[in-house]
Amino acid sequence: MNPSLPLYIADLLTKTPKIKVIKELRSLTGFSLETAKGFCDAVEGRRFLREQVQPEFGGGSLASRIRLLQSDEGHLEAVRLVQDETGVTTAEARRFIASLDATID
Repeated sequence: MNPSLPLYIADLLTKTPKIKVIKELRSLTGFSLETAKGFCDAVEGRRFLREQVQPEFGGGSLASRIRLLQSDEGHLEAVRLVQDETGVTTAEARRFIASLDATID
């Protein structure tokens, strides 16, 4: 199973009727109807935690995803990520990222 599948399904569930998400999941995985429904229920119940998914697949802690973006010279994307997930201002996001940089040294 692709490690980013739970995140993909969680995203679909926010904007697509559940029955269509189950159908999509079945087409991607070959799951039975019962298994696909159980998988969607688990994702909805947040039993798949973002921290259990590798950062390169959109998972991991906020800090690990920021570090991954910075390693790819994506500083602006890192700022946007912090803003999207926390609702802070640009200046606050930059200070947060700077504090992460300081903990690495």
